[in-house]
Amino acid sequence: MIIVLALFANCGKSQAPSSSHGPHSFPGPVNEFCRTADHKELCTRMVRGATNLHDATKNAVESALNIALKLQQMYTMLEPALKNVPPKTKKSVLETCRQNFDNIVDDLKTGLDYIDKNDLPSLNVHLSAVTSSDCSDAFDGALMPRPVADRITMMTDAADNCLAVSEQS
Repeated sequence: MIIVLALFANCGKSQAPSSSHGPHSFPGPVNEFCRTADHKELCTRMVRGATNLHDATKNAVESALNIALKLQQMYTMLEPALKNVPPKTKKSVLETCRQNFDNIVDDLKTGLDYIDKNDLPSLNVHLSAVTSSDCSDAFDGALMPRPVADRITMMTDAADNCLAVSEQS
């Protein structure tokens, strides 16, 4: 029974990438500000050729914001996935996901303001908040639509990359 529940709980979660596409296997040139990132290929795309730390950080956060805005648009895909969930639970899960997606966007927008103010400690607080996915947790036991689960994973990876870039000295 426990094994079945564990398998069911993991249905909506993204699978880890295969070893040939793992976070450290990027074959191309890695941007100098992405050397400590776990997801070097994504990070290199996110910093968009930046040549200084300020621009790399700003580009990374702007890229993460674009991912977050796309995630926010995917909210409508969640309700059909909860059709067999009791109405009260469904409402709670949907509200959690809406708040989570909105908070991610707000944290990244606030982070951009902190970049302009050169306040990296405050930026990092907001980036750390982006790495949690309350929506994934709320879906525990329900099948999250794969495109949403994949976008949440990408969002988490992007936030990790933003932290890796911004925490350099």
